[in-house]
Amino acid sequence: MLAITTFAILLGVIFIGCPVAVALLLAGTIPIIAFTTLPLSVIAQKLYVSMDTFTLLAIPFFVLAGGLMEKGGISKRLVDFANSLVGWMPGGLAVVTFLASAFFGAISGSSSATIAAIGMIMVPALLKEGYDLKFALATVASAGWLGVIVPPSIPMILYAMSIGRISIGDLFMGGFLPGFLLAGQMSVYAIWFGYKYNPVRHPFKIKEVCRTFIRSLWALGMPLIIMGGIYGGIFTATEAAAVAVLYGLIVGRFILKELQFSDILPIIKNAAITTSVLMFIVASASLFGYYLTVDGVPTTVGNFITSLATSKMSFMFLVMLLLLFVGTFMDTAPAILILAPLFAPLLGQYGIDNIAFGVSMIVALGIGMVTPPVGINIYVTASLTNTKTEMVVNKHLFIYMLLAVIGLVLLVIFPQIITFLITKQA
Repeated sequence: MLAITTFAILLGVIFIGCPVAVALLLAGTIPIIAFTTLPLSVIAQKLYVSMDTFTLLAIPFFVLAGGLMEKGGISKRLVDFANSLVGWMPGGLAVVTFLASAFFGAISGSSSATIAAIGMIMVPALLKEGYDLKFALATVASAGWLGVIVPPSIPMILYAMSIGRISIGDLFMGGFLPGFLLAGQMSVYAIWFGYKYNPVRHPFKIKEVCRTFIRSLWALGMPLIIMGGIYGGIFTATEAAAVAVLYGLIVGRFILKELQFSDILPIIKNAAITTSVLMFIVASASLFGYYLTVDGVPTTVGNFITSLATSKMSFMFLVMLLLLFVGTFMDTAPAILILAPLFAPLLGQYGIDNIAFGVSMIVALGIGMVTPPVGINIYVTASLTNTKTEMVVNKHLFIYMLLAVIGLVLLVIFPQIITFLITKQA
């Protein structure tokens, strides 16, 4: 009964328009004060301890690295390289959007940053070559969430932190194939759309591929340095994020020479704001999760799910359906922080790999980023052209979502897609 009251407080506060972080803080604080005999100092202690984690230092560094690479001219070079590879296809420029977003996701780790960097280039380019505005906006919004699948990924860091005893490097490696698989699946519709409506296409030129590849080498080198350093035992994931900042600064300012010293302070400011918001969510969600644990909710949820799920596959599909639903009204970060600790103890019972589950969970919640009414990608994309969100939420967006769900189903049925590179590396 107390758990129902707690969730009622959470949903009620969200419904009246409060930020999710504030809602989580109130939903964790009020029940502790009203329904337990715990001292109030526990609240402050849990808020502090949840953020006092070395792993979380990776978040501000990756956000900062993404900002430096974006201002350093990296996004334009990635788009040019992707265009030389697939621009000749029907719907080629839309396919470029997915491929470039996957590439940029390997730098930024953020969905919003990917949309901002790639969308600012691709929306005008798509319109110029005859694509419909609604199709262009839906394509950019759908491509943006690839930024949280292709490593480095901020949600993957939060997942690893929330359940512990898991390698961030393995999580990162597990996201590569799913990220590009999802990009390919959503590209199927882009190709069909291009074939039917025949927007402008460009001939394939191997010379152009070589030229743009060389120009984008500094961008493509960052993921190699991050993953190579982690798996080579040179540095941890958090240290890799710090190296990424140094790399982005050197490449953008002294090699490509597009990053100006005047750009650095605004980039740091934006990274600080983004990090502050995430840390507020982390602290609030941790307090909320602590109260749920005190109230015995994890055990109740575990017993309920095990009573319904009779096999590994039924468990996975049941959880993924729940995550798709949760993603429609809750951001990815708080959803991971609340739900991952609830499901993690059950994985061993069904013989489910932690890495495969984590990547599948992030994919399911990532789809929620383009799902009305809370999908953050919808609002970020609409802001690119100062249009209403109704222009983004259209039939093209729902088709992309359907293809993404099919991709999620494939990951659930064939978890080897996620673990393949980890197995090869091992």
